[in-house]
This record gives sequence, C-alpha cells and structure tokens, in this order.
Amino acid sequence: MTRDDYLVPGERAVVELLRGAPNRVRRILALPGHELELRRHAPPGVAIDVCTPDAIAAVISPELARGVVAIARPPRAWDLQELLEGSAPEGRKHLLVAIDGVQDPHNLGAIVRSAEFFGASGVFWARDRSVAVTPTVVRASAGATERLPLCQVTNLARALAQAKDAGFWVVGTVAEDGADLRRLAADGMPDALVVVLGSEGHGLRRLTRDSCDFLATIPGAGGVASLNVSAAAAVTLATLCTAGPAEVAKAAPIEPDDG
Repeated sequence: MTRDDYLVPGERAVVELLRGAPNRVRRILALPGHELELRRHAPPGVAIDVCTPDAIAAVISPELARGVVAIARPPRAWDLQELLEGSAPEGRKHLLVAIDGVQDPHNLGAIVRSAEFFGASGVFWARDRSVAVTPTVVRASAGATERLPLCQVTNLARALAQAKDAGFWVVGTVAEDGADLRRLAADGMPDALVVVLGSEGHGLRRLTRDSCDFLATIPGAGGVASLNVSAAAAVTLATLCTAGPAEVAKAAPIEPDDG
C-alpha cells in the first residue's frame, strides 16, 4: 500500500465503486466466494485477488471488510462552487445536503447514502469538528460515497451564504420550534434547496441556524422526542424530494426561535 491509497471496504461498497468509477480501482482483495459478484461488475483489467483472511487483515479490520476490500485512488475533491453550478435531472430539485458538525462516521455514511438514494446533487460539510470520509464512512454509505460529489468547506456559514447568493434557499432541520416539515412540503419548496442537518446531541449551531431561510421539524406521533440525525436525514429528504415547486412570494422565511 501507498500513502495515497483509499480503502473501500465491504462487497456492496466495492460494487458501487466498480459501477461508478472502475478506473480508480488499483486492486481488490476478496475471500473465496466473494469474488463471484465482483467479477460481474469488474471491467477487464481490474485485478481481483482471491486471498486469505490474513491478507485482508494486513490492510484493514476484517470486521469492516467483511470479506472484501478495494485499494483505490481517492475520489476527486469537489469544490462547493461546482456543486452549486451543477444541475439536477429534469423534474427533480437541485438539492444539496449540508452537515453541521456530525462526528459519528456511521451517521455521516448513512446521510450520504440517503442523499444519493433520494437524488441529492451533493453533500458538503465543514472540516472543523466533523468526521472526514474514512473507510467506516464508505462502508456505512454502502458505496454512496463513490457515486455522490462530496465537499468539505472551511466555514459552513460562509458556504451557506455562498449557496444563497447562487439562488439556493436554505432549510435547517431542528428537533423542535420549526415549521411542520409536511406542511412546508405540501405548500411547495423552491427548486434550488440546501437541507442542513445538525450534529448529534447539539443540532444546528447558532450561526448555522441564523443562516437558514426556513426551519423545519419532523412531526412525531410517539413518545420519543426526536430522531437520530441519519434517520432525520432520510425522512427529510424523502419528504422534500417529492415536494412541488413554490412561488418565492409565498415561501416566507421562518424566523429562528430566540429562546
């Protein structure tokens, strides 16, 4: 292995890498039996080495690999402006996901997986006090990290201001005191939208919250006060990605709660 090697653990994640960016693959290690599915997706020239558990353990935790790991070149580094200037498929919103301080790699991976599944155009988050893309994140995303543009920014509040200057509206998710997410979706949301998710246990920071045009809360029917951030991401994206367009005149911003 070299210093710039990028590890993609898990069969599903490696299959997504082969489907999305096979040219990045340097080598795949697989336990006997796991190579069969990989060969269905691997183009000619991709090396798949059937190996022993010790060979995988020399590269990565066997519990993380679960029989398969790809050694690859890192994905390209995306710039925020590229995400803002991109376009969504016809009939879909140009939706980006912003993350404010998520530190658990499993949560970041699950958020990226939901973002890719529901058709978001990219995900961005601040480098400070946030987890980076690690092999655990890649595995938790089921390979969505290998298909979706990802960007780390220096300052999230400035990044949100840049998004607004580019014509995006920003909706922040909060556990309470926001507008009913279902009502916002039913009223219609702008076609260029950034959904902001807060950190585990703390939610949105004050500067991030103040940067939002809307604050939305997922209504619950049970006794649990709120959802885990990755579960909240899936519900929010599923709701907003099917919401119709809104007239900006009726999309009145929701004032943040000062309490």
